[in-house]
Amino acid sequence: MPKPRLRTLALTVLFSSGLAAWSPQFHEDQTLLAVRLAPRGMAAFLLAHEADLRAGARGQGNDQVPVVEDVEDQFRLVVSLTEEGARPERLVRELGTLAHQVELLTDPSAVRGSSPLRETFESYADQERPKLVLTREPFWAVRAPLDPRPHLLAWARTKYERHQALLGCVDEQSGRRVGAWDDLSVPFAQLQLAYSNGVNATANLWIQLYRAVGDMWSGTPGE
Repeated sequence: MPKPRLRTLALTVLFSSGLAAWSPQFHEDQTLLAVRLAPRGMAAFLLAHEADLRAGARGQGNDQVPVVEDVEDQFRLVVSLTEEGARPERLVRELGTLAHQVELLTDPSAVRGSSPLRETFESYADQERPKLVLTREPFWAVRAPLDPRPHLLAWARTKYERHQALLGCVDEQSGRRVGAWDDLSVPFAQLQLAYSNGVNATANLWIQLYRAVGDMWSGTPGE
């Protein structure tokens, strides 16, 4: 499934060596919601190793903001580890890491290193998390070719466009919120979209992997 590593200007800006934008708990919540959208066999496999799934989903303190190629590499890593007969715990942790990366790829504040916008938006996300809802999106991965790249590129472009809409909502010097940050505001709309999109995107990439190599995961019953 290798593809040329062509990076457009819009995608290049997505790279960073800063901290993750969503908090670890936010990533865990999204990832566990994605489990509910996965095929029954895959969901059972993931939940049998829930601690490893959560660990992968939380990420690390020095997380990079992933670009499309990073997520592709992680997708291929799961395939390779499966073919090599890796232990289920390792596979589930890597599936959690994939979820973490996909959720960052749909987070409109995570386009570069630590910044007032990212810090303010992360704090706001944790504050508003109880209000967020999951809207089901199409399960395109059920029949799509087993190549995640087209959708990864689309998510990256959408993320960059949404980031532009957020820029005017935070003072980049002080980090103070600018304008309304209520339930009808641009920041809340962007947060709600990113939350739901990230869950659905994670589930779809997992479904692609399940179709590709899921029958090789030990202990996964049928649909």
